[in-house]
Amino acid sequence: MRHGFNYSIINELKRIMKKTNIYIFCSKAQLKDYFNIFAEENIDLLVWHKTNPIPAIANNYLSDLEYCFFAREKGVEVHCTYDNSSKMYESPMNKKDKEKFRHPTIKPLPFVKRLINNSSNEGDIVLDCFSGSGTTCVAAKELNRQYIGIEIDPEYHKISVDRLEGILANGQTSMFIS
Repeated sequence: MRHGFNYSIINELKRIMKKTNIYIFCSKAQLKDYFNIFAEENIDLLVWHKTNPIPAIANNYLSDLEYCFFAREKGVEVHCTYDNSSKMYESPMNKKDKEKFRHPTIKPLPFVKRLINNSSNEGDIVLDCFSGSGTTCVAAKELNRQYIGIEIDPEYHKISVDRLEGILANGQTSMFIS
């Protein structure tokens, strides 16, 4: 285990994928490991630029970027258009979703939908092994993909399942899933 992550999981993910086609949200410290693990693949580094980051403490840059490492095997298509192919997604931190779904590192649904739309077809299976509050599963469902979400924390698992059924983390029913 390095940088808080057991990298042997990557070998298992590679084993079950028909072809490598993976997005990994990660820290800057983990990037070197991922570049080494996926050295034989097509690699892109995407970023979520947060327009309202937490203020920096002295002697540090703002924490306004979140990295998303993308690796795909040769021959795996990316369905990009000019409008959805930027390597940078820009939005505020989603405080509203953090409150609605009680997850500290929730990702923007539009960004996750863009990644799924660019890398899969309707009916494909999308796997999220660390599904947290279920953003990936919601995005897959909305894009007519099948999905598998795995979450070890029972509280987040319940939030994820409820979210897919339109129930907010506080137990209220939502008419809209977003």
